[in-house]
This record gives sequence, structure tokens and C-alpha cells, in this order.
Amino acid sequence: MKNSLIIILAFLVGISVFFLGKQKQYHKMHFHGQQIGHENLKVVQPYARVSSASAKSGAIFFIIENGTNLEHKLIGATTDVAKKAELHTHSVDGDGVMSMSKINDGINIEPKSRSIFKRAGNHVMIMGLNRSLMNGDKIHLELMFENKVLKLEVLVDNKRSEKKHDHKMTH
Repeated sequence: MKNSLIIILAFLVGISVFFLGKQKQYHKMHFHGQQIGHENLKVVQPYARVSSASAKSGAIFFIIENGTNLEHKLIGATTDVAKKAELHTHSVDGDGVMSMSKINDGINIEPKSRSIFKRAGNHVMIMGLNRSLMNGDKIHLELMFENKVLKLEVLVDNKRSEKKHDHKMTH
């Protein structure tokens, strides 16, 4: 009887750890149920980075705030400075090796939530740059959702450090 209770308890702890791990992983990118402060779909804090003036690729980071009551699906991106702009993400395999891959199915942005596009996470990868990008340059980015397009002006900011986002802010 005692061994059965220990086995059941170990099983319940294992299941709890598994689901908490999945929930924590999901919440790295989406923040639900927080005060958004508006009823629109919008992008805040956009910036781009390149590794050098001669780089042929770069990345764009931002936060999507969905203050609506509807789910929106980000399905692609275009820019005036590159041949291709793709939605990408990073993942870590069982051996701790990080790799980047294209997101083919889009990204769902839940109602009343934020989705953070950041280094070592989801981002827009720009490839085949058609000009050098210097700190302070502005580029045009269009984020394509299933039912709308958001047009942005994005500042190239190679000096920007990764900072914590204030998830309790209102606009």
C-alpha cells in the first residue's frame, strides 16, 4: 500500500512538472490576461539589428499587442531593404544546441495578449539585404496578418541591449 502511494505521488509530481514546464515555455512569448490599455492590434518597440555594415542579413524585433477580442494570426512580413523577410524562431535540442528555423504556419496572437519577438526567440529574419544598414537607419516593414497588414517604420539599433519588458504597462 505504501509503495503504491509513493508511485502515485511520484506520477502526479511528474505530470505537474511536465505541464508547468509547458506552461512556462508558452508564457515566454505570450502574456495573457494583462491590461493592454487599448482595443487595437498594434506593434510597439520595434528595432532592427545587423552584425556589421556589410552584413547580408539581419533581424527585426518588437512586441505585438492584441487588445482586441479576436485572435490574429501573423503569417508573414516584407521589407524594402531585403529580398526576403521570414518569421523565424530559435529552439534548443536535447543536447543544448540552439538552432534557428523558419515558422511556416504563422503565429497566433491571442485576444488581450502580448507576443514578444526577441533575440533567441521569435523574430523577423531579413535576408539578402540590398544595402548596408547603419545604426540609426530607418527601414519599412509590413507585418501581414490573415485579415490585415500593419505598416511600420523600424529603426536600426545595433547598440540596443536586451532589456526586460514591463508587462504591466498600459498605453
